[in-house]
Amino acid sequence: MTRYIKCSGVMLCIISYLLTCTAFAQTNGKQDTVRVRKANRTDSTDKLIEIPFATRSREELNYAQSSLRYNQLTQVPISNLSGLLAGRLSGFLFRWTGNQPGGGNVSYQIRGKSSYAQGATPAFLVDGIERDFEDMDISEIESVTVLKDAAGLNWYGLNGGNGAILVTTKRGKIGENLISFDAQGGFQSAGNLIKPLNSYDFATLYNRGLTNAGQAPAYNDAALDGYKNHTNPYLYPDNNYLERFLGKRAATQRYALTFSGGSNRVRYFSSVSYFNQQGLLKETETPNYDSNYGYKRYNFRINLDYDVTKTLTLTLLAGVRSEVRNDVGDGTSTVLSNLYNLPPNAFPILNADGSYGGTSLFQSNPLGQLQSTGFSRTTTNILLASIMADQKMDFITKGLSANLFFSYDGYGNYGDGLSQNYAVFNQTVTPVQTYRTPAVIAYRTAAFQTNTKNNELWFGLDYNRTFATDHQVKANVRAQQYVSAAVDRLDYRSRMIVGRADYSFKQRYQLGFTGSYSGSENYAPGRRFGFFPAVSAGWLISKEDFMKDASVISYLKLRGSYGRSGNIGPTYDANGNVVRLPYRTLFTRDAGPFLGSTFSTSTTARLVSPAGNPLTTWEKIDRLNLGTDVDFFKGALSFSVDYFDEKRTDILGPANLPGILGIAIAQVNSGKVSSKGFDASGTFHKKIGEVLISTNANFTYAKNIILERTENVLPNQSTIGRYVNGGNYYIAEGIFQSQAEINASPKQTLSSLVVPGDLKYRDVNNDNVIDANDAISSDYTDIPKIYYGFGFNIRYKQFDLGAQFQGVAGRTVDVSDIVYAGPNGLNQLSLDSWTPATAATAKYPRIAISDNGNNTANSTFWLYSGNFLKLRSAEIGYSTPQSLNQHLRFKGARIFVSGNNIFSISKLGELGIDPETPNAGRFSSYPYVKTFAVGLTVKF
Repeated sequence: MTRYIKCSGVMLCIISYLLTCTAFAQTNGKQDTVRVRKANRTDSTDKLIEIPFATRSREELNYAQSSLRYNQLTQVPISNLSGLLAGRLSGFLFRWTGNQPGGGNVSYQIRGKSSYAQGATPAFLVDGIERDFEDMDISEIESVTVLKDAAGLNWYGLNGGNGAILVTTKRGKIGENLISFDAQGGFQSAGNLIKPLNSYDFATLYNRGLTNAGQAPAYNDAALDGYKNHTNPYLYPDNNYLERFLGKRAATQRYALTFSGGSNRVRYFSSVSYFNQQGLLKETETPNYDSNYGYKRYNFRINLDYDVTKTLTLTLLAGVRSEVRNDVGDGTSTVLSNLYNLPPNAFPILNADGSYGGTSLFQSNPLGQLQSTGFSRTTTNILLASIMADQKMDFITKGLSANLFFSYDGYGNYGDGLSQNYAVFNQTVTPVQTYRTPAVIAYRTAAFQTNTKNNELWFGLDYNRTFATDHQVKANVRAQQYVSAAVDRLDYRSRMIVGRADYSFKQRYQLGFTGSYSGSENYAPGRRFGFFPAVSAGWLISKEDFMKDASVISYLKLRGSYGRSGNIGPTYDANGNVVRLPYRTLFTRDAGPFLGSTFSTSTTARLVSPAGNPLTTWEKIDRLNLGTDVDFFKGALSFSVDYFDEKRTDILGPANLPGILGIAIAQVNSGKVSSKGFDASGTFHKKIGEVLISTNANFTYAKNIILERTENVLPNQSTIGRYVNGGNYYIAEGIFQSQAEINASPKQTLSSLVVPGDLKYRDVNNDNVIDANDAISSDYTDIPKIYYGFGFNIRYKQFDLGAQFQGVAGRTVDVSDIVYAGPNGLNQLSLDSWTPATAATAKYPRIAISDNGNNTANSTFWLYSGNFLKLRSAEIGYSTPQSLNQHLRFKGARIFVSGNNIFSISKLGELGIDPETPNAGRFSSYPYVKTFAVGLTVKF
């Protein structure tokens, strides 16, 4: 499979450049001199909006959507392309969940999280097919459109329930022949790391944590003096692992070369790009290998449109991608966990004789991990290919055409590398103790890993015709079949028939319909297909006679849609494992008796687990959307506002059957969530003298409330009526300052030891006992209720300056894990913990090495505002003047400096954490990174 993908990529490269040369020969070769500049302003082209397998003008479209084009994105060399969309599209929330290069560390939401179940992620669709978007190169992207209402989403049947992000790749245009070269180089800078303690502070706090729990201290005065004065670095080591083994910067670079253009017969776009992001680990180079984490990516794309005849057009949309991930033998996350959580006095990194230090308790030496565990390498090869044929059928009726679209996507992984192991020595004891078993360098097993192929077939008819000037009809009907196959699982299959029809009268009054009859093999025979209709309407008021003389309002449209969408909700068993085909009853083997025999732990019996649910069905989402678009002053100022009201029913959840039945059952459709809110966006463009100012802003408010859910909890712990993803928390009422205060309070049962310095909780049920019944459900959630973005672009002569901000509000973060991160739960934040001397100013409860359940319980004490405002990206550039372009006979050049994730404004800054990814730089997570680069674009 992987070999096939590699060969296909080479062949596509050869075919691409042969066809490119042919296309060059057929074009007229005209050259237009233009200046290369960064642009935020929309133009007439931007008023064309991509929808599934079609394009509509802004005037025609009644959907709730938000879109942007490639020239509105900042040029920053980051491995996750969707990071460039942050804060740019109304209704669309982008969120980093991690920072490791090439790690897929992102999540998305459209209009909030409208389900408490898993499987609520919107679909990314590249050229109409659900595909990975993250690892594409920005040079391949033409536009991005977010679909938010039933009228736009129902085209995708059961796959459109959670919203969709439609990505369109670039195509060649007649007479616009262009060669473009991009080069960027820069670095990623690490920040927001955990602040480790030195050995003296660690030992002092560790002693305090033991004595607070009534135990004897572990370090005597001689040891404390040795750590403080560094009298013997081998007996009293003082290590700062982060400073030694984690770099502050790592290089990143990107290069891209594109060709585009065409004639009346052939249009082409071709690109090849290279991306390289190094990891932050240090001291990874050895004479035999470098184990540092690294991510490299090679992208190639060829898009061709060929008019075979005046009525037949063939289109090829093909992309090949190869990704190479290099990792430490032990794995980067394992190494980072050791760096963050290893006590600074655990052992000397190197003993006096140069051997690795270690103890029976701490046997993983950071230097040994980086230099003596080898490395692993995973190569992922991806082929994405689509072929389309469009045949005009005017001989039957004017405006009719037939369309055939077939896609084939192949994914293959290949793993290899070197293995090695090392020994550690504890030379502080006699005799010297040795741990781990050393092993010389050897080849890791080199093998093909996962191999997946997806293919999708669409075929049907399109109709586009205007009658008697005033009546315009645009319609599409398609049949679709999808198959995803892999060697280690059952195939995924789905089928669908979908239709779309839009009618316009006098370009003012519009009606639309989208409907799909969609099915999946995940449901029982006879229950696999459903019909998902949606209607839309629009009134273009600015076309009315009474608006012709309006001087302020240049465009005004009212629009609305209503429909029912579907979503395939994944089914899980009691252990959280995905259940395929949940309507089937499954049998497993377990210890127990056969019928008529006695119980035996060694006898294998057959067990029903889980029992099937033949009534399992899809989630249903009833969606209402009302919106308006308005332009002022001939389009200088534009606004779009949408109100939405959605209700999702039949959400899958546990069956909540009595235990006496003795069997588990697959999940049942039992939940309901209401989602209401609005989103808005606006742009402003104004030229003042030689200064052009362009601004953009968007705002989304989404209220997602659980209406129904299968529960078996106390009334005060029910999630019904609460926000999605809200948690249960004890209500904290401060810190106990004395034993007398403890004696006068309800009995604390969350820990066997409760002393001054511990958290005090409210007795919610007034039974004079603090226990699990006193935790209450809440609306505290890390899902923001509000998210927004705004930015600007200013151009003066050859100079341009742009920035884009993203913010969220109504979000809460639990920081208890952050405060207790590090070796034995100790870090520099621990210095602000409660002691009798600091009782009046202490920020956190007392330190306890053990028996600390009272303070680590989920409580409101640890809840902080997770709101933030980030400068997501900024760019400053200089474009060559037209006179120089003409003299050098090229179309223009631009040099620029750009940055990503530049700074944040948040109340969590005092904790030294990133508000979006609080765990970054802690536990086993990659550090938070900022990216800065210098770039050059040249066009010929």
